[in-house]
Amino acid sequence: MTALQETRLFEDLIEVLRSFPEGVNEHALLKALDEKGTVTLEPDTFSDSVKLFRTHFLLYNALYQLRDELWRTGKGHLEITAVRLQLQPYNPGSPALQQHDPMRDYYLDLDMLEKTTQQDIESALNNFWKRLHEETVFTGGGLKAKALQTLGLREGVTAREIKLSYRRLAMQHHPDRGGDPEKLQTINEAMEVLRPLLKQT
Repeated sequence: MTALQETRLFEDLIEVLRSFPEGVNEHALLKALDEKGTVTLEPDTFSDSVKLFRTHFLLYNALYQLRDELWRTGKGHLEITAVRLQLQPYNPGSPALQQHDPMRDYYLDLDMLEKTTQQDIESALNNFWKRLHEETVFTGGGLKAKALQTLGLREGVTAREIKLSYRRLAMQHHPDRGGDPEKLQTINEAMEVLRPLLKQT
């Protein structure tokens, strides 16, 4: 990929992400990039596991590169989670970039694209479709309810209660305190789902 192509890709990514201020899921982002002509989704992209995985991997490779570039230049922050991609204002104190991110390491290593086995691809695609389904369920309240349950909360809680519960559980399950990294990831993902509620209360 030439510098010119990379610059255009970053510009298109930023433009699309800005059109979804509350965040966007991977499927919707790919569709929007396809409409702009930035990526090409073939008719069988979503039914061919190898094509879909390759498209997914290259998208996340670009997203993590963009996040690093935005941070380096102080022009913004790209939040990358399992359920949402969201462009945010630059925040020098953002904890997301102070912690080791194994997903960033994985997607920035293009050799992993060749090393990934068919079994790895099937597992990754199962997660992709699960997240897409959860995003659809969320529009009916399902994912929100699941996120509240993860944090031990119920409908109608205040922003303060959400923050307090999140902090308590995140500290309790942090690997540095002997906690389970997967449980912590689930807690972080639940918080990302509930983040829009913090602005409403």
